[in-house]
Amino acid sequence: MAEQYIDIDFLKIIRDKLWKISNDKKITLEDIQDRTGFSYSQVYRIVRGSNNMSISGFLAICKALEVHPLKVLDFEFEIPKYPPTRKNFK
Repeated sequence: MAEQYIDIDFLKIIRDKLWKISNDKKITLEDIQDRTGFSYSQVYRIVRGSNNMSISGFLAICKALEVHPLKVLDFEFEIPKYPPTRKNFK
């Protein structure tokens, strides 16, 4: 089985943005827990942790923070240059 893909740099950017929004709006991790139904440890792992997060968990946190996910995902990054797709080898 392949190893799970985790982009630590992207996760840090997203978590930092979630944490800033939480602080700016004065919404605590406990408030997020109440609004999502997640356990405190789940909320902590999504907002402050270093493990991978699911899309569903991310969306639930965004809703709890009353912020559109696009605002959190709006950041610059470089797209790698890949070789041609398999279809183009023929």
